[in-house]
Amino acid sequence: MMRRRRPTSIASEVPLAADLVALGLGSGATAVEAVALVAAWAPTRVASHFDAVLRQLDHGASLAQALGAAADAEPSLALLLRALLAAHHGAPVAAAVDRLAADTRAELRRRADEYARTVPTRLLFPLIVLVLPAFALLSVVPALIAGLGSL
Repeated sequence: MMRRRRPTSIASEVPLAADLVALGLGSGATAVEAVALVAAWAPTRVASHFDAVLRQLDHGASLAQALGAAADAEPSLALLLRALLAAHHGAPVAAAVDRLAADTRAELRRRADEYARTVPTRLLFPLIVLVLPAFALLSVVPALIAGLGSL
């Protein structure tokens, strides 16, 4: 039976959200339109935070308040949300958001490589405890019995 993959963290979805923000801002969308773009097209866990920002905006909160609340709720999105706030104030952040996506992808790749390096160590236990005794039982023991039987 195969083990199910462990659920990925929201950090693995940040690069796609950053790409969507950069796409929106690069195409001339406002910060609020970029938030709506991410809410519509990002993976579910990230989209839920951006949906919450849109709901707060619909209820009369300022963009700074809504983005701040979302950053407090999910720290891994804080840099992206701050970049959206800077874009709202007129700062050119599309290149910075692209860099954020690239850095986040590199960090995720590094973590995956670290995890992959631990696999051989974790496979030693089943090899030593299960495979080697079974080999001895099925190959060495019958030869010993046959040798002792001929004495």
